[in-house]
Amino acid sequence: MTTLLSFGEVLVDLLPVDNLGLTHQPIAGGAPANVAVGYAKLGSRSYFAGGISADEYGVMLTRELAKQGVDVSHLGLIPNAPTATVLVSLDACGERSFSFNRKDTADMLFSAANFDAINWSAVDIFHLCSNTFTETDIFNSSLYGLQQAYAQQKLISFDVNLRLSLWDDVSLLSRRVEQCLPYTHVLKMSRDEAEFLASDRGVAVEEYLQFCLAQGVALVLITNGAEPVHCFSKTFSFEVAVPQIKPVDTTAAGDSFVAGFLWQLGQCFEHENAQEYHTLIDVLSDQLSVQQAVKFAIKCGAMTCSVKGAFPALPSLAQVLAVIE
Repeated sequence: MTTLLSFGEVLVDLLPVDNLGLTHQPIAGGAPANVAVGYAKLGSRSYFAGGISADEYGVMLTRELAKQGVDVSHLGLIPNAPTATVLVSLDACGERSFSFNRKDTADMLFSAANFDAINWSAVDIFHLCSNTFTETDIFNSSLYGLQQAYAQQKLISFDVNLRLSLWDDVSLLSRRVEQCLPYTHVLKMSRDEAEFLASDRGVAVEEYLQFCLAQGVALVLITNGAEPVHCFSKTFSFEVAVPQIKPVDTTAAGDSFVAGFLWQLGQCFEHENAQEYHTLIDVLSDQLSVQQAVKFAIKCGAMTCSVKGAFPALPSLAQVLAVIE
């Protein structure tokens, strides 16, 4: 069974419970935490690493992660820092916008020393996002953890997941993302994110994708809402259509997609291609396995859109299989 270590922010999503948006319900969330939960709910071992507060929200988040089957032994307790919160607004189509309260919060204070305590031999996949790149110290910690995982020959998954409102200096964003590319095997971006990064470099999206592959990225996944998912590697490219749905809440859809893709990739390695590939990374060169993983990931993402919230919306393996059947 392949194991995932997802690193980054776990925070409280404040979701509207009335049409006016005057009352909000606190729900556990945070993109990398969602990926950890999504992976665990599909039935495989999942760890989460990140800074956690000792306040009431921090206690709730720790409890919710564990309740969903995530191993919380790599949480770094930051006693005197608050929990990050994000005010989520939903439009009539279920599309969300965010307002963050994330100044000196616990998730920003995870250190390189916390990574040194990780038993990398128990991990197959390391996943992270760019929301821990916004300040110098947490970016340096993120890059250190990424380099540690890469040195240990783990499969590296990087979801760009841009939240521009988090950045005091947006000019640092592209440079920090690109510093991570030589250590990344699976790079996931939305079309909007790809366009933003490409324009910052002064090139077209297609040229930027080739740049990413030239930096060492093995596979680039581009999602685009209701449009097909596009996949690019040095040896193949393809697209997969997504189902037409009426979303209730798209908050964790991308994270569910990532969790589903990584989980199904592990299944392909364990059950179908173990005799052909020495490592999980090698499976990324097999177009059929990647296509299978993308199709599974799309189903996970679509199902997540039908339920409000993050952790509660992420589907179990039984739920996904029922839809497939």
